[in-house]
Amino acid sequence: MTRPKALIGVDNERRKVIHGLQDLPKGFTSWIVKFPNSQDGNDAGAIEYVYALMAKQAGLAMPDVHLFPARYGAGYFAVRRFDRNGDKRYHMHTACGLLHSDFRTPSLDYADLIALTSRLTRDMREVEKLYQLAVFNVLAYNRDDHSKNFSYLMDRQGIWKLSPAYDLTFSSGPRNEQSMMVMGEGANPGIKHLLKLAEEAKIKKNRAAEIIEATKASLSNWRALAKQHGVSHANISLIQKKILNNSGE
Repeated sequence: MTRPKALIGVDNERRKVIHGLQDLPKGFTSWIVKFPNSQDGNDAGAIEYVYALMAKQAGLAMPDVHLFPARYGAGYFAVRRFDRNGDKRYHMHTACGLLHSDFRTPSLDYADLIALTSRLTRDMREVEKLYQLAVFNVLAYNRDDHSKNFSYLMDRQGIWKLSPAYDLTFSSGPRNEQSMMVMGEGANPGIKHLLKLAEEAKIKKNRAAEIIEATKASLSNWRALAKQHGVSHANISLIQKKILNNSGE
């Protein structure tokens, strides 16, 4: 789903914010602030913020996030840009671009992303990070996991790594299916498909089980965190139900 965004620079020491600059003054960090679109409720920012907190609890690599207060609604979600470090910019490529995939038409499987990550990074630790992200997306009912929502960063030595996770939120996806299939399943992917994916990724079964259980534990905090950050009662109940349904075998 597309949402209006603003690029801001933040000086945490002076608590100062500037808007719309590509080249930031020294001491500022670059952030993206998202605003609800016409189909969102006014708690969309809070939902994405809580998802980011749960993802971090599950062990995913996450950029810094913040929930800015709003005059109306629960707040505006903000994420620190991970392709910038001061005045340095990292070379970044999405899975969509690398695979020449049309993200608007679901056609990929997490097995394809496993293969891409393995080939590009040549690092099993990065493959495991991709698997963790797949587990979170499936169990958290984030079905907007199309190929533009996976990126890779290259450092000055030419070494590629999976980027921190981003655009994690509750989503029903295209035709209520997962945008990224899991071992051929798009309509109702579950734990059995995630375990098959782990086998495809050459991740040991006990390690895959640890990742799944850690993700379940983080998602069990949904109701308390959502209530704390102003998510509506209706959305708390709806998302809780979807999370519980997806956590079964």
